Amino acid sequence: MRRIRALDPLVAQRIAAGEVIERPASVVRELLDNSIDAGASTITVQVVEGGIERITVIDDGEGIPSEELPLCCHSHTTSKVSSLDDLYNLSSLGFRGEALYSIAAGAKVTIASHHSSSTPATLIVDNGIDGELLPVGPDKGTRVDVENLFATLPARRLFLKRPSSEALMCRRVLIEKARAFPEIAFRFYEGEELKIDLPVTNHRQRVLDTLTNDKRVVAGETIEMKDVGGNFSLYAVASNGAYWRSDRSHIGIYVNNRPIDEYALVQAVSYGYGERLPGGAFPYFYLFVKVDPELVDFNIHPAKREAKLRNLAEIHQQVVAMIRSQLTTKELPKVEVTHQGEFFKGYSPPSKYTSPPRGVNEEPRESDWFERAKEIFLDEETPSFRYLGQLFSLFLIVEKDSSLYLIDQHAAHERLLYDQVRQGGGVQNLMLPIVFEVERSVDTFIQANYELYREWGLSLERKDELLWELTTIPASWKSIEGIIVDFLSSQTTGDRSELEKRLWATVACRAAVKDGDPITRQAAETLIEKVLQLENPVCPHGRIFVVEITKESLWRAVGRT
Repeated sequence: MRRIRALDPLVAQRIAAGEVIERPASVVRELLDNSIDAGASTITVQVVEGGIERITVIDDGEGIPSEELPLCCHSHTTSKVSSLDDLYNLSSLGFRGEALYSIAAGAKVTIASHHSSSTPATLIVDNGIDGELLPVGPDKGTRVDVENLFATLPARRLFLKRPSSEALMCRRVLIEKARAFPEIAFRFYEGEELKIDLPVTNHRQRVLDTLTNDKRVVAGETIEMKDVGGNFSLYAVASNGAYWRSDRSHIGIYVNNRPIDEYALVQAVSYGYGERLPGGAFPYFYLFVKVDPELVDFNIHPAKREAKLRNLAEIHQQVVAMIRSQLTTKELPKVEVTHQGEFFKGYSPPSKYTSPPRGVNEEPRESDWFERAKEIFLDEETPSFRYLGQLFSLFLIVEKDSSLYLIDQHAAHERLLYDQVRQGGGVQNLMLPIVFEVERSVDTFIQANYELYREWGLSLERKDELLWELTTIPASWKSIEGIIVDFLSSQTTGDRSELEKRLWATVACRAAVKDGDPITRQAAETLIEKVLQLENPVCPHGRIFVVEITKESLWRAVGRT
């Protein structure tokens, strides 16, 4: 029989460390918290081999006194909490005194720091074993180097991804932290290459700076929202109602500058947008909640991704109300033609229709667009329209009632195909099944969602490790096997509704008529007829694809009354 005995302290330390430090990104998260709490104005992060070989974090904060440096990597040592009362009035990001202790349990850690009250000093802790305190260090602030992470824990290393993937996760942690602190400059290096450079700025611009990889979101497409409730305040940077994603990956919730996972507040965002977004669509929305520290408890999980809010229901209701009252309903852009003198100013006859006509500007969209759209497009006896032709090999020109309409042919066809493919209807066997290779994360995801794909008409067979075969697709889909394989090979996250939305949108976008494609009159009229029956003419990517030019605006342009 095995006897109960106390664990060796070093073994216990490494077991406990696993709750806080799971991978290089966990190290970056904890060290960033320390630098921010130290009052840094500039923080630099460098990772080598995805952070597995080395992670370096440098800040210009207040530093650590040399006499306190030996305590840094011991369990439950912290400068942020001294009593139980402090735990319920937290203003710092770190508080447990476990971060450096946990990191040092599975790596070689070098801490060099300089506090104004003492001389510079450097401490080296190698996998839980303290080294000698050296009388050298930076001129200001702190530098922490973490080397050979999990070198003494081979089982933990087996669960790490390739270095490029680990580096990406480290970048995401820095970006997530940086959104809440626009007053701090952040830099991120992979090896010697600068990947992220976020200067000090205002809050809205910081959010936009962190979204630079998504070219669809620019300043003109975002709005700020603010509100105040009892013992809390709300601030949000959000996309307008015409721009959205097919997943929740860009809904971020921060409470007292901490990024947290709180489904109730994510749900509040969805409720706030309501029917202004198509089903399965989600906005870009970053919500920053400031709440009385006595009303929130972050001491739930070592990763600090959870929080208990005593006034969660009140905050939820206020978020919904804020969005509904401050989000401008987007409508069909109504194009206003300028005054006739300006209209002909500097005019020269174009040789080809290669650019939009001068003097055509977009009017602000009115708040009652959806009601007007229903009246125009959903009349039981649809008024006749006249197809006038194609403009710039992109827009279909339509005369209807007292207006001209320009319809983006690609976006319109994409929306109709999207609605069609969602209907399903039987499967077809591929004459030549397609075999394709995937990354390990994709392989795991396909296995987990095998039955779901089958339900949607996509029959898959695992031929070997990382090797799959596609044998059937829905019967209504023609010649798009390559599109499906590309989709399957790129999916690693998402629940049922998000995955379904992505699949339909991908198929529709790739199969739709493209910009510049010629279109026959019959095809154009069929497309227009179906578009005019849509309640909400928005493509699966969130773009409104119908522009109205009123008769009145044309009359004003030529001086008629």
